[in-house]
Amino acid sequence: MKRIGLLAGSLRAESYARKVARNLGLLVPNTVLAEPISIAHLPLLHDHLSRREQDACQAFKDQIQRMDAFCIVTPEINRGIPGCLKNALDIASVSYQGSLWEHKPVLIASVSTGKLGGLSASQQLKQLALVLGMQPVQPTEIYISDVRRLFADHEILTDDSVLPFLKMAIDNLIAAMPGETVATSRLTFQIGTDKIRLLQQDKQVGQATFQWSTGLLVISGVTIEPGFERQGLASQLMLKLVMIARLFGLSIVAGCPYSQAFFKQHPALGKALCLQ
Repeated sequence: MKRIGLLAGSLRAESYARKVARNLGLLVPNTVLAEPISIAHLPLLHDHLSRREQDACQAFKDQIQRMDAFCIVTPEINRGIPGCLKNALDIASVSYQGSLWEHKPVLIASVSTGKLGGLSASQQLKQLALVLGMQPVQPTEIYISDVRRLFADHEILTDDSVLPFLKMAIDNLIAAMPGETVATSRLTFQIGTDKIRLLQQDKQVGQATFQWSTGLLVISGVTIEPGFERQGLASQLMLKLVMIARLFGLSIVAGCPYSQAFFKQHPALGKALCLQ
């Protein structure tokens, strides 16, 4: 399975860049794994790193090497990218294999609570991406302004003026990955704060409902519309719920019969994510 690394250039606990990166991960099809990449543990790069710092850098490099593509979301500080993001880019640019970013497609986005959407930071990041050998995909001008207004409860991005544009960008990133094509399926997911609707050509064919509390995602129901059973649609809804849990660091409570049966069929997922 191909992997897309989600990298947010911020160390803030309530980082909007991280929220946008996670929501980009939710737009990735179930055939591709979206994997959050943390940079909070990385030391400042210099030539006298301790053994522990070297190990942290190596673990980060190993994760970067496993990725097939990236989504990098940056805030803007003093008209540029944060130092923590530059430091992370530098660390993975130095290895026995050369730059570990080289030849990999990247989707670049910037966020701001102001009106310019982090334009200056985005321009700087695009220049660095090219220097490091990455392949920015179109659209390369994703400037998300007034970012705090875009989120509903639980950090889910629900703004209809932004989501189609981001979905198009994710489709372009998928298409740029070697061996991948954009799925021709007419199935789309609409993710809200308490349900996921599964649509086929704008017609609802299934739905999963859930409650999201502190650290928990409680699955309360998975239903498929009459005439659409036995097509694997319920499993697709479950995989999207699993992705929400992984991206937002939640434990799952299988609160309906189908979700319980699903995790019995997939014990590894159940062991990793389920409380009960």
